Amino acid sequence: MDNKLLKSFIVLAKSKSYREAAEKLFITQPALTKQIKSLEQGLHLSLFVRDNHGTKLSIEGEMLYRSALVLDEQINHFTCVAKKIRTGKTGSINIGYTSSFLNIFPDIVSAFNRQYPNININLIEMSSAQQEEELLKGSIDLGFMRKSENESLSFMLLGRDYLCVVAHPDNRDRKMNIDELVDANNLILLNETSNPELYHIVKVYLKKRDLRKKPAQYLTNIYSILALVGSRTGVSILPYSIVSFLKSGFSCQALSGYESQWLLSLAWNKQLEILPCMEFIKSVAENNHNDDT
Repeated sequence: MDNKLLKSFIVLAKSKSYREAAEKLFITQPALTKQIKSLEQGLHLSLFVRDNHGTKLSIEGEMLYRSALVLDEQINHFTCVAKKIRTGKTGSINIGYTSSFLNIFPDIVSAFNRQYPNININLIEMSSAQQEEELLKGSIDLGFMRKSENESLSFMLLGRDYLCVVAHPDNRDRKMNIDELVDANNLILLNETSNPELYHIVKVYLKKRDLRKKPAQYLTNIYSILALVGSRTGVSILPYSIVSFLKSGFSCQALSGYESQWLLSLAWNKQLEILPCMEFIKSVAENNHNDDT
């Protein structure tokens, strides 16, 4: 059904006058008469009755009027949703992230949700390598991940993260360098199953610092690690982002060299330009004050 005819039917039913209805519709009376006749012919029903008092709905028209109002509302809603989709203001976005972004992406997502409440965001924790694969396959739309050299992806730099030695707060007042601190304490690390990416980063660092032979205790939970560090059982090597996010209050000394630092970025597939994703990227760009290059 032509929505224009439906509108004319509803306006004439409310106005009870062809002249008044035509004015509201910004058309001439003959044009309105033609539209109503076209609607009646299409439905094979007589919808209006004219008398000395004006125009009123026929019995059949009365029966259709409520359904017409419902249909008109549904069409308006449909049109509104279509406009939002066209302008990127509704839909869903699948976003991957790593633990390095715990200090960053909650505020980013929250700001975007306030601006676009009708866009649903699905967050999925996965390693940067997994995100790279899923972005290329189109399984996720955006990724908060370590910057890579993949030319099929676009990146927006958001900051940096780095490894640090996490020790009991008392160590802040001691004049021990990193090597002395690690040599003097047991290592308590996160195991591969819990965080494969972090496990690999730490493993590479220990290998290049020739510390891979030092015995280490591997746990499955960050809180368990911090509990042991807090009881002076040993020290850990964790990304600064995690320690900062947990507001643990532990002594935290940055490591340097040997891939101990990495760039944090928002990544997306250059070939897939989905409107809600473009709006998300735009929102991040407008609020990104990162100075790294």
